[in-house]
Parts: sequence; structure tokens; C-alpha cells
Amino acid sequence: MAYIGSSPAAQVLTGADIQDGSVQLVDLSTTAQDSLGKIDYYGFKKTNGTGNQLEDLVITYTNGADNISVANADGTASDLYDESFFAKKGLTFSINSDGYLEVSI
Repeated sequence: MAYIGSSPAAQVLTGADIQDGSVQLVDLSTTAQDSLGKIDYYGFKKTNGTGNQLEDLVITYTNGADNISVANADGTASDLYDESFFAKKGLTFSINSDGYLEVSI
């Protein structure tokens, strides 16, 4: 079996698979794709806080799929998120004791 790093390809790759000089994503196993790193879209929205909080921060992410809308469906097509970015899949967000948002890879 063919390998990309330590993960097998979805099939044994031959010259026929790379005639155009490229290997397509579908040629790689899901394990190999994951080890190469998929990306997520992360969207941040500030909302009115609850209780003694001034604001809430709501994070939405795609989880490796193209399955979220990024624009309001109210005819304005304005941005749903206050801030957004693309990054490696699987980031973990937390708030430290000083109230700062931290991200772990």
C-alpha cells in the first residue's frame, strides 16, 4: 500500500493516478488527509451578556465541512460574525483567569 507520511493512501498510486502531475485529495485515505491537516472556518459573534456578564462570545466552526452560512439571510447579506478566520482543524478555545481568550493547537 502507498503511504503519505505514516498513513496509507486510499489506494496504491500508479503512474495513471498522476498523469497530470498531481495526486488528488480523493486518492488519500481519510487518515492521511487528517494527518496532513484539514482546515476549519471559525466565526466569532459577540452577543449581549447574561447575568453579570457584559458580553457572550459565541464561536461557530465548520468541523472540516462546508456546512455553515457566513451571511445573514435577511436580504442584507451582512456578515454573521464579528471576526472570522480559517485555521487548522481542531483548535480549542478557553478563557483564562484574566478573562483573555486563549487558543490551543
